[in-house]
Amino acid sequence: MGFNQVAESDETIIDEVLERQRILETVINNSPVMAFLWAPEEDWPAKYVSENVSQLGYSAEDFLTGRIMYGNIVHSEDIDRVRKELTTCCEIGKDDFVTRYRIITGNGEILWVEEKTFIQRDEKGRVVNFQGIVRDITTEIKNEIALRDALESQKALMEKQKALLERQRALETVINNSSMVVFLWKAEKYWPTIYVSENVRQFGYAPEDFISGRVLYGKIVHPEDLLLVELELEENCEEGGKEFNRQYRILTASGEVRWVEEKTFIQRNQEGQVTNFQGIIEDITDRVKP
Repeated sequence: MGFNQVAESDETIIDEVLERQRILETVINNSPVMAFLWAPEEDWPAKYVSENVSQLGYSAEDFLTGRIMYGNIVHSEDIDRVRKELTTCCEIGKDDFVTRYRIITGNGEILWVEEKTFIQRDEKGRVVNFQGIVRDITTEIKNEIALRDALESQKALMEKQKALLERQRALETVINNSSMVVFLWKAEKYWPTIYVSENVRQFGYAPEDFISGRVLYGKIVHPEDLLLVELELEENCEEGGKEFNRQYRILTASGEVRWVEEKTFIQRNQEGQVTNFQGIIEDITDRVKP
């Protein structure tokens, strides 16, 4: 093989390598990933940087000429940590380095990036280059923060709900071990029940009897007292009253007559319309009987 043939062969190889390099650079420069080759020196001077570093507001020449050192654009609150992590990786013989940190763009904006770097060594194991890939992950970080905040808010809400449920159980325990029965009625005919405490059983009824609508509270009020109770409650509501107090008789499930004292808070909506009655019923039969 003659000299000319060898030269032509070398040129062909060089052309192929250059073409492959152009293809790789085109791929990189049209992707969100920026490629760097840094020297293992203070502030990591760049030996190579892909053109798409322009997405950070800098030109490749800024880094290649040394006008800007990569370490100078790492956020001041992150730089010491990044240096320490990279130094540790080099000292323990690791071949790669992965971390996240903030950088300052050419227009002063703060972005989060993820760096994946391959630590290159010579035959004696000395570090000679850092070959890095840097990717903007600002949107990912914002999404992670939003998700974390949402989870923390949900956790706080669940803890609040748990505390409220525990408080509710404590209150129900107190009520159910007392003589007072708590009701929440709709402001409708015969007062359909929304809620009633368990100790309504002292009158021979189960809470489900009222909540299901099988039993309406107005129907257990003694027939001789019902009209007067209805009229007084209606008058109280029309006059804008907030409370209603009255003694009257009720019929237990077995037909027994009991005297009760009702203390009710009248609930209204924003327009002032009565929506509910929150009542406390206490058996006072022993006090009323002669």
